[in-house]
Amino acid sequence: MLTTFTFVKMLPGYTRDSFYARWHQHTQTKDLKDHPEISLNRLMLFDEGSEYVGMAENHWPDRASLESVIAWYETPDGKAHQADLDVFMDTANSPTMVVSHEVEVSDAKGIDWITRPGD
Repeated sequence: MLTTFTFVKMLPGYTRDSFYARWHQHTQTKDLKDHPEISLNRLMLFDEGSEYVGMAENHWPDRASLESVIAWYETPDGKAHQADLDVFMDTANSPTMVVSHEVEVSDAKGIDWITRPGD
């Protein structure tokens, strides 16, 4: 599994609530159809005061799936998907980070590797 986090900025003209509603709508109507390989698509709205309005967490089965979606954005369908995002989200200033190392640490399990170097 591969995890990405996108730190999201909204475009002017939206309230936090109207932005969040539009983001949900895009995810339900576009992302679920266009990115079926994503096993988790979590949208989080931050408390006010951050330079970002929220964050999207996506779980991909592997790096090849993520890379194929990146290439898909160059197709006509991908460009239409991107155009819908650009209506409400400042995508140029919303960076996506790919997780390379991840562990869960707890008393019950100790250290449980989620993503290891080289995975």
